[in-house]
Parts: sequence; structure tokens; C-alpha cells
Amino acid sequence: MDFAYYLPEIIFGIIIIAALIWGVCFIREMFLYSKGKTTCVYCKHTTAKDSPQKYLFLLPISFGTTYEDAEHYLPSHLRPIMGTNQIPTGRRACWVERYACSRCGREQVTVTDFLLVRGTEDVKGTYLLPYEPFQKLIESWESIAVTGTHVY
Repeated sequence: MDFAYYLPEIIFGIIIIAALIWGVCFIREMFLYSKGKTTCVYCKHTTAKDSPQKYLFLLPISFGTTYEDAEHYLPSHLRPIMGTNQIPTGRRACWVERYACSRCGREQVTVTDFLLVRGTEDVKGTYLLPYEPFQKLIESWESIAVTGTHVY
């Protein structure tokens, strides 16, 4: 038999293997996230939360609005707030959590974009991003938490 005769089966097999690998990686990431850990975006080692603190930020968009390129959009549009009671109706907010890698020493954040609907967080997206663009935002949030005054 010719190689081309088995080509559809080979392609199907490759797709199945790729789907299985993706599924295993997805399940591993969900398991790590449930334990307060994630995978380092730089060296792929397991990272742990750098701080038990979750930072809350307000987004200037409403429930139906979308945005492209979260890595560049989020750091320039987030505004620190101290509690979910400060989220106006129909506006979205983000939880930011900081992680540090024990192998390479680099930091990263997970950003969870959500809409508060009747006291329940309707998650619109979760992003694993480098820490550096969010550093000033987190410092601003911590300054507000300590002093009670906004510093932009």
C-alpha cells in the first residue's frame, strides 16, 4: 500500500495526540491553580504565590465590551479599588495575584477579568502575564491600602 493511502489516519492520529497533550497540560494547570500555584511563563517551572494578597482593580469597560492584547491593554487601563462594593453596576474589574518562580527568580501575575453579577463573579478571562508592567499598579494599590489616598 502507498503512504498516501494511510495519510488520513496518520493526520487523525496526530490531531488526537495533540489534543491529549493539550488536555493533560490544561488539567495540570487547573490543578496547580487550585493549589495556589501556576507554571512560570519563562522557564516552565512551578511557581508559588509571592503574596497572599489579591489586588482588585477596576476596568473602564462594561459587560459587553471586549479588548485585544490583554498584556498591553490591562496595565494601562486598570485603576486600584479596595473592595467589590466600589465596582459600579455593569462595570468589569480584575483580580491580580502575584507569583514568583523559585528556579529563575522572575515574577508574573495572573489577572482574572470578571463582571460582578448579583454578588457572583462572572469570569470573562484569565491571563498569565509578566509582573513588570503591573508593578506600579500593585505599588499604587498597596499605597492606597496603607494611606487611604490615591497615588497615580
